[in-house]
Amino acid sequence: MSSDNLDRLAKAPLQEILHLLLRQLDGALTRRDPSLGARPSRDLIAALEAGQTPASVNALAAVLIRIVEDNLKILHDRLSADFAGSLAADIAQLTGWESTADFLAIADEKAQAEQEIAIASALLLACGRIEYASYLIEVIEDDAGALDVDAVIARRMLLHVGAIDDADADAPSQARAWLRHRPRG
Repeated sequence: MSSDNLDRLAKAPLQEILHLLLRQLDGALTRRDPSLGARPSRDLIAALEAGQTPASVNALAAVLIRIVEDNLKILHDRLSADFAGSLAADIAQLTGWESTADFLAIADEKAQAEQEIAIASALLLACGRIEYASYLIEVIEDDAGALDVDAVIARRMLLHVGAIDDADADAPSQARAWLRHRPRG
């Protein structure tokens, strides 16, 4: 994605980002709960943006948690890696393949699992599930300043939910500090 498009994404209204994330996971959501698929409702997106947790947000969160868990299992079973390990893994070091088609299938499965974890974690953070912020921090750290789409979205969600100043260039450090100082409960 061009730097202009990434900049537009970083500055897009949060409702647009939430809508984009829900659309990206439409298939995964529909497979697990058909009532969550298709076009996300404006009410659901408005509730997420406002940090509210009506029944629709709680239902969404339950399915998003399953998406994260299912994809973490894929990474563990295929790569013997957790999320951070998978992000850092050198694709050239993948094992368990005998043909180019096998290699491409494994690489695609890895990329798909990582993307679904990142997107679901961003949405879970919007649902008030702060424990999923760590996955977003890992996305940003793995990105190392290159600012790909997942990192831009992760940073944006951390800034929004953590009420972190957008001018602060070190979102991961600010997010960690925010997470450490949040009241438990």
